[in-house]
Amino acid sequence: MKKSFLLLPLLISLTATAQQSRHNFYVSGRDNGFHFSSFFVKAQAWVHDVSAKKFHFIIASSDEEAVEKITRILNNKHAMIGSLWFDSHGLYKQGYSSFHIGNNEFSYKNITDSSATKYLYQLTPYCDANTNIGIGSCYGGATFYFPGNEHAPAGRMNGDSLMIGIGKIFIASNIYASESWVMNKPGVFADNFAFAGYPWGNKYKQPVWAPVWNYLGNWKRYNHNTGQMQNINTVALDKTGNINIRNRNYLELEKGKRKQQKNISKMTASINNENVNTN
Repeated sequence: MKKSFLLLPLLISLTATAQQSRHNFYVSGRDNGFHFSSFFVKAQAWVHDVSAKKFHFIIASSDEEAVEKITRILNNKHAMIGSLWFDSHGLYKQGYSSFHIGNNEFSYKNITDSSATKYLYQLTPYCDANTNIGIGSCYGGATFYFPGNEHAPAGRMNGDSLMIGIGKIFIASNIYASESWVMNKPGVFADNFAFAGYPWGNKYKQPVWAPVWNYLGNWKRYNHNTGQMQNINTVALDKTGNINIRNRNYLELEKGKRKQQKNISKMTASINNENVNTN
C-alpha cells in the first residue's frame, strides 16, 4: 500500500508530461539566392504556420538562431516539442550523411562534439518520449558505401552514426532519417509520399548514384533509451507537422518499384559496358 502511495505522484507527473501542450516545428535555413524548389516548400510551410496554431515554421541562419526562436515559443506557450523537422539538403558528393541548420553542418564527424552541439542540447528540456525528431536531408540515415568521386574517396556514409549521435542528445525521443532521397514534392504536409521517390535529371542515373536507388524510400528510426535502430516504412508529415509513418513503404507502390528497377538496370548495364571497355 505504501509503495502504491509513493508511486502515485510519479504517475501523475508522467501523465501530465504526456498530456502537456505539444508544438511542432519545421526548421529551414536561409537561402543564398532564389531556388524554386526550396521556395515552393517554404511557401507550403508558411501557409501551414498561418493556419495551424501549434505548428511553427522557423527560418534561421544558424543553430543558435533556430534554438532561440524555438525556445522562445515553447516558453511563451508553456509547451513541449511534439515533432521537430530539420529541412535540409544532403550533399552526396561529400561522401557522408549530414544535415544543416543554417550555416551549421552536423554529421558523424561532429555530432558527439559538445562544442558543436551545445545549442541543440538547449532543446532537451522540451523533448521526451513523446517527441519525434526528423533529419529531413537526403541520405541522412544512409548506411551504404559511397562509391567515391573527384570530391571524396569511397567510404561508408555513416548516417546511422549521425542518428545515434542525435539520439544521445535527445535520449528519450525517436530519431528519423532516410537512407535515400527526401523529395520535396507537392503536398509536403498532406501525410502522403511527398518525402519519398526519386529526383528528375540525367545526372541521377549515373552509376555513382546506384546505392541511393537501391535504398529508395527506405527510412530508419532510432531511440537511444531502447538502443534500437529499426527499418520503417516511408515517413510523412501531416497538416500540423506531426511526423507519421506510412502504412506502406514507397517501394510497395508499383510505380515506385518500376522506376527503381528501370534505373538500376540502366546503371548496371552502363557499369558492365565500362568494365568491358576497360578490359
